[in-house]
Amino acid sequence: MRVGTISAKILVVDDNETNIEIITHILLSAGYEIAVAYDGEYALELLEALDFDLILLDILLPGISGLEAAKQILNHNQKKDTPIIFLSALNETSDIVRGLNAGAVDYISKPFQEEEVLARIRNQLRIRDLEKEKNRLIQAINNDLDLAKANQQNLVSYHFPPSPAYQIYSSYTPMDKIGGDLITYDLLVNGDLDILFGDVTGHGIAAAMVSLMAIITFKTMNKSFMSPSECMTWIHNTLGPMISSHFISGVYLRYNPENKLISYSMAGHHPIFLIRRDQILKLGTKGFCLMMFPQLQIENEEMILESGDKLFLFSDGMFEVPNKEDHYMGESAFEGIVKKYLELGGESFLKNVQSEVLEYANGMIADDMTMLLLEIN
Repeated sequence: MRVGTISAKILVVDDNETNIEIITHILLSAGYEIAVAYDGEYALELLEALDFDLILLDILLPGISGLEAAKQILNHNQKKDTPIIFLSALNETSDIVRGLNAGAVDYISKPFQEEEVLARIRNQLRIRDLEKEKNRLIQAINNDLDLAKANQQNLVSYHFPPSPAYQIYSSYTPMDKIGGDLITYDLLVNGDLDILFGDVTGHGIAAAMVSLMAIITFKTMNKSFMSPSECMTWIHNTLGPMISSHFISGVYLRYNPENKLISYSMAGHHPIFLIRRDQILKLGTKGFCLMMFPQLQIENEEMILESGDKLFLFSDGMFEVPNKEDHYMGESAFEGIVKKYLELGGESFLKNVQSEVLEYANGMIADDMTMLLLEIN
C-alpha cells in the first residue's frame, strides 16, 4: 500500500507494468492512497482483506477477466457499493457497454490523460460521498419513523378494558410506517365506554401528527357531561384553529352496558355495520368531516342493542382498494365480504375480512386499514 495525503483509498488492477507506473504516479501525486494488483484473483483477495473507496480495473486481465471480477464484486454484500472505473484500450462502443453492464460506473481509455483520470475519480468519489450521506439521512429518517411508529402503536388502542358486558377487538395496518387512522377509548366514571374512531386525510407523518392531536384532545377533555356530538364539536373547535390542511372523518361512539344503549355521532364517515344474527344493518348520521368547515354541524343518534349484536367500524382503506386491473372494490363488494364471516367473532372475524380484502388487492395496501369490532354479550 502506497500512501498519499488524501484519505481516499484506491485499488489499481492492471497487468501492464507501464500502465501501473503511469496511473500510480498520477494518483500519488494527487495525494491518494493506493494498492496495486496485477491480476483479478489477487484483486479479489485484496478486496476481502481491505476496504477501498474506488477501484480502477483493467478489462483485459490474465486469469479472471476484469468483467468477471467486476461481476463478483457486484455480488459481494460488503463490497458491491464500491465504485468501479474500467481501464482499457478497447474503445469500441460494445466494449464500453459490456463494461458498464458488468457493474462499472465509468470508463477511462488508454493512453491515460492525467486531467481526465483525476476528474473522473473525483466525480465518482463525490457521488460516493453523496450516496453515503443520502443513506445516512435515510437511516436517520427510518430510525425516527420507527420511533414514531412505536409511539403511535401505544396510542392506537389494541387492548380494551375487560367487561362481562362486551368484548372489543381492533386491527390497524398503516399504509406507511405510520398512518393517520386512529382508535382510542375512555371508560367514564359511570361505566359508559367512549370510543373515538377516525381517519385523517392523507398518510405518513403529517396525518399521524393530526391523529395524535385528536387522540390527546379526546383523552384530556371532560366527556361525562357531553353527548357524542358535543364531544365531536369540542375536538373540532380545539383542533380547527391549528390545522388547515387535514380533515378527520370519524365516529364517536358511547356504549352504556347497563341498558345496552348506544349513542353515536358521525363526521363525514361511512356507515357503521350493525351485525344482528345473519343481517347487516347500517347505522349513520349526517355531518361533514371535522375541520372541513369552520362550523361543525353533526347529529346524535341512539339505539338499544341486543345480546349477540356486533358493531363493526372500519376505515375507507378497507374498501377503497384497487385490484391488479385497477378496479376499486367499493362499499358494496366489501359488504359482500363481511357477510361471508358473520358467524365468526373477535380476531378471527377481523383477520378473515382483511385477508380477503388483501387478496382482492393482490397484497397491496392502498390506504391505512383499520377495523374495530364491539361484541355485545
